[in-house]
Amino acid sequence: MPNTHPMRYGLLLLILALAACGDKEAAKSPSQVLARVNDKEITVHQLNYLLARQRQPVSDADKQRLLDQLVDQEVLVQKAEELKLDRDPQVLQALEQSRRQLLAQAAAERVIGKPTEPSAQERSKFYAENPALFAERRIYDFVSFSVPAAAAADKSLLTSLDTAKSPADTEAALTAAGVQYQSARVRRPAEQLPMPMLQRIASMQQGDIVSIPDGKERVVLLQLEGSRPAPVSQSDADPVIKAYLSNGQVEREARSRISGLRQGAKVEYVKRYAAVEAAAQTSAPVADSAEHLKAGVKGLK
Repeated sequence: MPNTHPMRYGLLLLILALAACGDKEAAKSPSQVLARVNDKEITVHQLNYLLARQRQPVSDADKQRLLDQLVDQEVLVQKAEELKLDRDPQVLQALEQSRRQLLAQAAAERVIGKPTEPSAQERSKFYAENPALFAERRIYDFVSFSVPAAAAADKSLLTSLDTAKSPADTEAALTAAGVQYQSARVRRPAEQLPMPMLQRIASMQQGDIVSIPDGKERVVLLQLEGSRPAPVSQSDADPVIKAYLSNGQVEREARSRISGLRQGAKVEYVKRYAAVEAAAQTSAPVADSAEHLKAGVKGLK
């Protein structure tokens, strides 16, 4: 069998998985049928499934757009069945993995339950404890220098960089040390910087340099050129903080519950590829809280 491009498998997985949501719901009356594609019916149940996942209120135009998508989807599903792609071993494997992921997500939601809403006091406390992210938020202009990790650990080079007050000084120090580098000017708001380093970056003076790991083989040296205030009020930040704290609660609860489930199950590794920390073994299918916070704060300005 010739290989099929991965994009085709992704598309087929999407259309088959979404189509399955409505195939088991037989229309009980003509009023439940919204459209027909050849001999297959598209029902109100399928449309409602998509509508329930919309974050914003939907208009009639939005409903029609989603219905058109279901029609296009059904056309593709029927073509896939005609080509017998639903019997392709790789497609079947992808569908099985999707089924397992959905079941694991559903089980996690059932076991963990909904988080309690963070109190106003907890949200105010988080706002007050993170001034660099909110009340004293800034937008930073850097010159970045991507260098090999070994060079960033060289003591003589670090000594030279300590006296660098400008990007030109940094370039001269790197060149003198024979270090190959790539440089670029970048602008980053506070929420797009590593949270553990944010306080340190907030206290930097013009010309100061901070290093950030970039994988195992490279390090990025960020040299501050300047910054400007861009504060976010507590009222504007409150929805983001609420979501961040709720996600953190879900993540902690998920790790605890899944750890308990693992302890109660008979788990045997026939082969292990590396030793990993226990916390990494109990990861749960929940959204990453830090990334949610970054995206949320970014949307405020």
